[in-house]
Amino acid sequence: MASKNAKVLKPKKKKFNFNKVFFYLKSLINNGVVKEIGIKHWISSIFVMLIALFISVMPTLTTEATRNGSSGINNQYNDVLVEALYNYVNDDSAPDLKIVDHKLSTVEPVSNSLIYNYERSNLRFDIYYFNTDAGISFNDQINSVLENNPNVSNAMFLGSDQYTVSIYQQGSTQIVGNAAGRYGHIENIESFKDYLKQNTSSLKDINEIKQEYMTNFYTFADQGYLDVRGQQVGLMVGIILGINGGITLIILPILFLMSRGKNNPNRVLKFYQVMGISFHATLSPAIITLILGYIMGSSMQMMSMIYVMCYGFRAMWLTMKYLRTPIQ
Repeated sequence: MASKNAKVLKPKKKKFNFNKVFFYLKSLINNGVVKEIGIKHWISSIFVMLIALFISVMPTLTTEATRNGSSGINNQYNDVLVEALYNYVNDDSAPDLKIVDHKLSTVEPVSNSLIYNYERSNLRFDIYYFNTDAGISFNDQINSVLENNPNVSNAMFLGSDQYTVSIYQQGSTQIVGNAAGRYGHIENIESFKDYLKQNTSSLKDINEIKQEYMTNFYTFADQGYLDVRGQQVGLMVGIILGINGGITLIILPILFLMSRGKNNPNRVLKFYQVMGISFHATLSPAIITLILGYIMGSSMQMMSMIYVMCYGFRAMWLTMKYLRTPIQ
């Protein structure tokens, strides 16, 4: 019989292996470790590549998903829009607009799509209304106006279901302000002019009144953009994912071919092992893209270029040091 005073031995708890974590972290900068991990764990490298691609689009995803519709026109170039809206609201002869059941129309029938034109010295801003329920699409009507009126630049095009605003830099064809949206999140508006004038006071300075008009218009643009924001996010993220994923897949056969030299000791590597090396090397370029994307901006052009350059540089570094045929 065992003694009552005998001590019960407790099983020792296994300590977490931090060395293994540091080893994997080392692969962010060490190509030798990348090669070792890629060969041994080529299946997991597929998941690493997918995670890396997701990381590379995070700045664009988060920025675009929280973007307001007014951000494109709330800038230093919107003077012509400010003046045009102020004059439109206070011009009794200009046709008023209304939104009923998320459809925009004029309060009174109009015979011309150009419902208001503002001109000051060499600046011009036009407001157009298109009845897109008549069978002619919104874009077709815009193109028709631009073809027949080459002088049209700064303009607001209001269709039955959607709108767009474009502001160009003075004397050039460069767009410096734009907004677009639909009316799905906009409640009924009996008078667009009254909507822009709400919460304003005639006792205030004229510049303050103009700013209050614009504040109301920014709210309109923000609500209108909610209908298209998801589509815009999906489009931009999809394009960047396509570019980043495409360059990742293009570089893979290049790395494989670089390791096929007659005297190359890496000839023994199988295609899937080179794939493991190539895919595992995507993580650090993706992290750099994430950091630089938030620091420098998250435009679609910049985000695609950062990853392409970073991953291309790492692939070249990896090839020159570990996969190419050594110089005799």
